[in-house]
Amino acid sequence: MSKKAIIILSVCLGVVAVVLILFWTLFALSSVTVKFHTTTKNLTLTEAEIVEAGDFSYGACVLFDGKGKYINRLTEKVQENDNFAYLEVVNIETIFPNRYVIHVAEREEVFAYQNGSDVLFLDDDLRVLRKESLANGESYISDKENAIELKNLTILNDEINVGDFLNVVQGGVLNLYNAFLANNRTLEEQKGFVKEIELGVNHVDMTDRDYLSAKIVTHNGREFMINNIDFAITNKIQLMFALDSALYNQIDQDGFIVDADGNVIYDNVLDENGNIMLDDNGEPLKGEVWTYERLQKSYVLIDNYILNDYQEISESDIYYNLVAKSE
Repeated sequence: MSKKAIIILSVCLGVVAVVLILFWTLFALSSVTVKFHTTTKNLTLTEAEIVEAGDFSYGACVLFDGKGKYINRLTEKVQENDNFAYLEVVNIETIFPNRYVIHVAEREEVFAYQNGSDVLFLDDDLRVLRKESLANGESYISDKENAIELKNLTILNDEINVGDFLNVVQGGVLNLYNAFLANNRTLEEQKGFVKEIELGVNHVDMTDRDYLSAKIVTHNGREFMINNIDFAITNKIQLMFALDSALYNQIDQDGFIVDADGNVIYDNVLDENGNIMLDDNGEPLKGEVWTYERLQKSYVLIDNYILNDYQEISESDIYYNLVAKSE
């Protein structure tokens, strides 16, 4: 090798060495801080406790240090400290050249599920935030301040501990909270409106398919049955609020329920495909009239047209009817 080549190679190696030294000094992790994005009610962890639980690799190059392992450590820390169940790591931000910021929020108690003599308080991801034991024969009662009661969950977990995420058959229940949020209903408003949500199954004979349903009972005793919560759930929740606002406040002198324009409301008449039937003028055929007396003995059914392989159904293809409650 010529002298010139040796000099060039030495220079190149020197540059590489300098770059590596810069990487492992300038970009070496030196500090970690925590930023809270929500107020805290049940989350009592300090910033120091959160940082310590992450067991961060100080001195590691932030450009190549995988942050997923730190999120996993913070998530799994609940096995040692139940209060970590309320901790949600939004993300870990890199602040160049050498700092991390852990962005966190408090998980909120959205649902309560009575599992035997225990009540499981769950967030919108169905993470168990805490357990509460009930006395023999006692039942959980939802009011306008505490968590909404969930009923008929089928849980697949072999055992349930604080911090666990419930694995359930009715995965569509995870969409309910976000559907309420999409309709501008905060958690506080949801709790103030909904007393309980009872999950069930709606079987459609024509297609021989089962769909997940949710019976929503309000604190004032009104009942809405939403069929197929896996389809157009945001639109169905929007319709539920519109109906709740209109049906119970607009009654004419004859006791008939009227809409915002003062028109008497009738049941929709459906064909065998679950579509609203129209008259010769293209108007919906009128079924049974809605009266206040009938309303008191019924629940409001919200559903979509039948889903099959032969017609395209959009998320706006939904309807509502009154259905008499079973005696």
